[in-house]
Amino acid sequence: MHYTYSQMLGRTADILEAVIDGFIDTGEPVSSGWVYKHHDFGIKPAMIRWELDGLSRSGFLEQPHHSAGRIPSDRGYEFFAERALLRKEGSLGADWAFNLFRRCAWENLAEELSDQLGLAALVKERKEIYKTGIDELVENLDWDEPSEIKTAIRDFVGLEEKLSIMARRLFENAPRVFIGKKSPVTRSGGLAVVGGMYQSEDGEVLLLVIGPKRMDYKKTIKIFKNLDGRTRK
Repeated sequence: MHYTYSQMLGRTADILEAVIDGFIDTGEPVSSGWVYKHHDFGIKPAMIRWELDGLSRSGFLEQPHHSAGRIPSDRGYEFFAERALLRKEGSLGADWAFNLFRRCAWENLAEELSDQLGLAALVKERKEIYKTGIDELVENLDWDEPSEIKTAIRDFVGLEEKLSIMARRLFENAPRVFIGKKSPVTRSGGLAVVGGMYQSEDGEVLLLVIGPKRMDYKKTIKIFKNLDGRTRK
């Protein structure tokens, strides 16, 4: 079976989310047996395997090197991130982010975002840009190719030029997620970007984090969404 986004409801969507959660957590391809062991979907491994086959044919999952397990494709990550964006949060949380934002402590906010998420972070306000976390970015990349790592570093170093032109148009609806080659502010196909524009006492502020596609989207998006809910006027 081939699935479209509109058909990705109920158990199939939950299975896809479980596979991507498992891959983000372990970094290893996820098999039907692993899903059966760690989640109760009320079906046998053979039926889970049938679901994974359909998700692979539809482009949400990939099966590398004849492995029994699957990994997310860019389309799978996009669906996963979109689901996290649409999920209703409970308590606001992430008080540290809101407190730093309220105090306009932009440099500290960039550093804390990087430390909390293990990603590279950028905060751009009216007069200054604060960037940090290049070490965290490189450390968490899964690639072995030096050329890919150099591209990721160049992406981070050259952010200011691209953001000065398109930041408001891209991120005025907070937050937004861009995966791989669909990101308009990075060239590396192995990166993901989460960002949003927020209103502070100093004016509009852009928050941005960059990391590998195997980042913790749920934690990252929750911080951005909670901040949006507490700063929107």
